[in-house]
Amino acid sequence: MHMANVTEVRQNASKIIAQVVDSGEPAVVLQRSKPVVYIVEASAYEEMLKKLEKAENLFRVEETKNALQKIAGLREKMAQRGKQPDSVPLLRELREGEGR
Repeated sequence: MHMANVTEVRQNASKIIAQVVDSGEPAVVLQRSKPVVYIVEASAYEEMLKKLEKAENLFRVEETKNALQKIAGLREKMAQRGKQPDSVPLLRELREGEGR
């Protein structure tokens, strides 16, 4: 990977870009000895974006899968408890009794 400081990029931008395109390897731009920017080939950048999108989609699929498993677990627990009596008649009785 080629390293260049900001001043070198200003003076030799086209040379650095040509080097990145020819080698296929990114260049890192340093400012005060710290990396601030990477220069990468457009096709490599687009490929990274595609991979990131796929990873995000897989993450969403895993989240959905986990949520569905939790719902299935809750349904199973409810089924083990057995059928609960319907509370509607009780609520009607209470409401009608309070109205009198």
